[in-house]
Amino acid sequence: MGRLGSALAGIVGWAMLAATAQAGERIVSLGGSITETVAALGFADAIVGVDQSSLRPPEVTKRVPRVGSPRAVPLEAILAVSPTVVVTYADLQPPEAIPSLKSLGIRVVTVPRRPDVEAARQKVLAIAEGLGAPERGRALLADIDRDLAWPDALPRPARKARVLFIQSMGNGPLMISGTGTTAAALLEAAGVDNAVTAFEGYRPLNAEAMLAIDPDTIVILKRALDRIGGPAGLAASPGLGDTRAVRENRLVMSDDAAFLGLGPGFGVAVRELREAVYGR
Repeated sequence: MGRLGSALAGIVGWAMLAATAQAGERIVSLGGSITETVAALGFADAIVGVDQSSLRPPEVTKRVPRVGSPRAVPLEAILAVSPTVVVTYADLQPPEAIPSLKSLGIRVVTVPRRPDVEAARQKVLAIAEGLGAPERGRALLADIDRDLAWPDALPRPARKARVLFIQSMGNGPLMISGTGTTAAALLEAAGVDNAVTAFEGYRPLNAEAMLAIDPDTIVILKRALDRIGGPAGLAASPGLGDTRAVRENRLVMSDDAAFLGLGPGFGVAVRELREAVYGR
């Protein structure tokens, strides 16, 4: 079984050695991939608050207060940690939150919330620029782009592999990705075809549909695989167990940060998926 390792392992290690934030800077970071990016750019020590979706890097997210949910953050919760800058998605709720922060003299760095690779690339540059470190953003993006690039030594396949992405949400059923998701964007970037294009977003896994889809490879989140009992549980799952991907053990295990957040490790996720499917 292949595994997409922790995409930030090397990036955050490098970032911790980089120059720290400007003296006195206090950053509130709202969004899991935003927090990962702020840390990867060398500003981990300046983060003083994060939202509930921020789980990485744990050395940051376990030491600072949580100020709200991913999309709705009370203004008073942000102000309670006395930030000098807030980094957030442009659709932060309530709508008056961003204007209110700016009116109080707090710098706000915003990025669009779009599930595509180009938006993820631009997010790195926008955050770096907003935090006054554009050169770090360019360096990080150069690393990402090297991972995204198809290697010269690897021939393009005559037929793209058809790959199915599976995740789980809380205690609900296993979900499969259609079009318009971050997972679909990374599948495309890896040079594989999304095995499901009949719908947009996520839908519960359907055993009968699995037989018709019959993907070449399955990418599954670690939490989803653990929940159904690992590879043995996957093999025993109705529909899934009968697919060629499961019978021939063509499985790639991933994690939330790599395939759901489009954080700074998404380039590594793309490269490792490409290598798992097509070789090095």
